[in-house]
Amino acid sequence: MYSGQINEAKFREVCEDMKHLPGVATSDPSWQLRRYEINLVSKKLASNGTLLDVGSGVGFVPRYFHKIGHKVISVDYPGAGGFDALKMLMDMGIQGHYVHVGVDTLPLPDNSVDVVFVGNVIEHLPNSPRQFMADLKRVIKPGGYMVMDTKNSVDLKTRLKLLCGISNWAPLMSYYHMDFNPHHHKEFTLAELGHLFELSGFRNIERIAEEFFFRLSLKKFKTWQAMGAKPGESSQFGNGFNPFHPYEYARLVFLLIAKTFPNLRSEIIVIGQK
Repeated sequence: MYSGQINEAKFREVCEDMKHLPGVATSDPSWQLRRYEINLVSKKLASNGTLLDVGSGVGFVPRYFHKIGHKVISVDYPGAGGFDALKMLMDMGIQGHYVHVGVDTLPLPDNSVDVVFVGNVIEHLPNSPRQFMADLKRVIKPGGYMVMDTKNSVDLKTRLKLLCGISNWAPLMSYYHMDFNPHHHKEFTLAELGHLFELSGFRNIERIAEEFFFRLSLKKFKTWQAMGAKPGESSQFGNGFNPFHPYEYARLVFLLIAKTFPNLRSEIIVIGQK
């Protein structure tokens, strides 16, 4: 059975859990995106299904599905996210593996998971995603699904930043002294991401664009430079509406534009079936 419905009590439990994690704001605006992702995965994951979560980060999605009783496997790469985030998930009872995806082969058998969720990972791969996609497809059971989301490379926010002369890429000094660049290497349009699924042999491909950024109220402006900004230097966003800030009225116009033109929306999601 596929519910497609979020268990609100468990979702709120995860929200409360997240408040106590280092570096996670008490009103994390990305929760609305997490809700959307969970809803999409729920529509493809049977009640007794196994979920593979790739690039878990702090792990909102795997935490939720673990709480409602699914078998969850999470993989993350220490070079990008460190060891602590995945260790916290493993301490909860989630099966975890440290894997350099796109380079290392997943330590999972063929045809062993029902749904793979890949949230904001594809843009971090420095090389061709061909091997990455093939390895993920390998572990999906016949008839299973991959749900992948990433930032839209041509969203309205990016276009407005470029008009103002603000680069969409991480500042040089945010990775100059590193051996590994943890930031984005290649961002996709919805058409490109859909084409990647076609090239990888998936069928029944669904292409979705949704706007999340311009739904958020500006709480404190610091910088438009999000990628590569030092902790505490990024602007702070949240829910609600601040009638005393001119940005709030501009963002409503931008929200209307993004809702009217799908290729300007901030988030793209592609779902494919094996």
